Amino acid sequence: MGYEKHSEKKEILLDEKIDEQEFIRIINNLYEQDCYIYAIIPEYEQELLNELSIDFIEVNKFPLPRVFPREMGYLGYVKDSQKRYIFEFYLRSTTMDYLIFSETDLSEQLSKLTKKNLDIYKMFELNKVPHVTIGPDGQWLTIVEYE
Repeated sequence: MGYEKHSEKKEILLDEKIDEQEFIRIINNLYEQDCYIYAIIPEYEQELLNELSIDFIEVNKFPLPRVFPREMGYLGYVKDSQKRYIFEFYLRSTTMDYLIFSETDLSEQLSKLTKKNLDIYKMFELNKVPHVTIGPDGQWLTIVEYE
């Protein structure tokens, strides 16, 4: 008999006016060491891309679905051990289709995503990797763990 890992989801409601220190404290409680930020950053977020500069490892770029005129999205990750960028990503979460925090390095799997199969969330689910996502309008964090 095979043992199947089941996911367990918890939500942390965020204060409407959460500040950077409080947000980082919450993330530090989840990920004391490394925190990888996986995202598809739309090209109109040029300011964020410039700010991340060499820390953002671009794996690929694709035309974004549901965006007209066609915008490119930069698929990649940041290894944010110092939690320098985590709040900036949180603030921009409403303009990004894909954004995940995790302490697991999945950079190898990222390169397998294609234009037709661009679902980062599915990649985490299929590999049973614990992760955190941000709810609509940045109102809560969803923590997904596997038993």
